[in-house]
Amino acid sequence: MKEPLYGTYNPSIDSKGRMSFPNKLRDILGAEFYLCIGHDNSYIAVYSPEEFDKYCEKLQTITGEIGTALRRELLAGADKQVPDKQGRIFLAQHLREFAGITDEVTIVGALHKAEIWDTKTYQKVRGTVDPDEKKAALAGMML
Repeated sequence: MKEPLYGTYNPSIDSKGRMSFPNKLRDILGAEFYLCIGHDNSYIAVYSPEEFDKYCEKLQTITGEIGTALRRELLAGADKQVPDKQGRIFLAQHLREFAGITDEVTIVGALHKAEIWDTKTYQKVRGTVDPDEKKAALAGMML
């Protein structure tokens, strides 16, 4: 990873699923990147080609029927994106439906990936970590 992805952005999305993707994130991700469903919540994950390869390699280590089913579920709708001259990308209908995206979008940087959320959903899940769990998880770090 070149540098971590961070920040919160609220671009607009049109009725066709086109949205402006933040310059700062595009600069880090590169000229092309991958979208796929989030594996741990209802968002669209955004990976650079290098991070997407790592993600696929990790998925490949899950063996048996569950591994096959997970790869099928998580990668069947993956989509490679190359932003247009205006910096817009297209969110396919199946990805928008998965994330519940209608008219308001929030993009958050999450270190090795970015996450595209329906704004209302993001507002509900943001800050839901129990304060004691957060404190325990961060206790060993020098923050």
